[in-house]
Amino acid sequence: MPDIRMIVYDLDGTLYRDRRHFRRYCELLAAGAPRLRAFERDWEEIEEERHPLRVGMFFNGRTGQICGPKGLMTWEGEVVQAGSAFYDDLVNDVEQERDLGDWLYIGDLWWSMIALAAWHRVPPERLRESFLATRAYMMEDTVPLRTVPGLREFIQARNREGVVQILATNSPEPDSWAIIGKLGLKGLFQVCSFVTGKPAGLLPRLREWAAKFGVSLDEVLMVGDNYRNDVVPARRGGCRTFFLDPHRVPHPVHATYHERRIESLFVHWNSPQNSR
Repeated sequence: MPDIRMIVYDLDGTLYRDRRHFRRYCELLAAGAPRLRAFERDWEEIEEERHPLRVGMFFNGRTGQICGPKGLMTWEGEVVQAGSAFYDDLVNDVEQERDLGDWLYIGDLWWSMIALAAWHRVPPERLRESFLATRAYMMEDTVPLRTVPGLREFIQARNREGVVQILATNSPEPDSWAIIGKLGLKGLFQVCSFVTGKPAGLLPRLREWAAKFGVSLDEVLMVGDNYRNDVVPARRGGCRTFFLDPHRVPHPVHATYHERRIESLFVHWNSPQNSR
């Protein structure tokens, strides 16, 4: 990774691996669903990647249909219109940052939860309350988070080299600070941006930070696990991108680095090709 002078990190799904909070989120949402057991069963299948809806696909909140490489499907996975053409068009809309209309891009498991709640007719206010309650749960001292070995040391080493380290998350500030503390990362970022408004809000912030710290956008590396939120706008701005893809999205990926684990970032940085 030669000539990288700034690294911008997403938070949730990127800087820690834990998924236990999704169980709490599921319990809170299921309590507001007409069919509790069906809701919980669908979530288990989504989490274990046995459900037709996967990260990297699309969900239509109005019709309840799923769009993937096989075509348009019902929630249960029955193909109602075969062929990848419509899916390819939606993926292209993501790449071109166009409005998706009624379609939701499932960029990570948080978006899977939104689709799940919509399908099971959980009221929007219940969805919002459950999200905030889940974030409050994640703040509790008794709730651990599974950290990434070597991440703290990696960020500290980059700071010593003079690389600017920035956190950019869409999550609220109070719970994000608590998570940063649990991960042992407090004080390691020059800037922490909360409720960043990705994807639309990311590129303006990247330009702002690049100007502030005197770097060019092609010297910026964006690290994140949501392709639409993190990779697409950063790439459009000329940044380099590290797409963390534990779910193996089914569409083509245009990123500088495409890996399943964030530890690969450490390997790439320390490779002989890095001029540092």
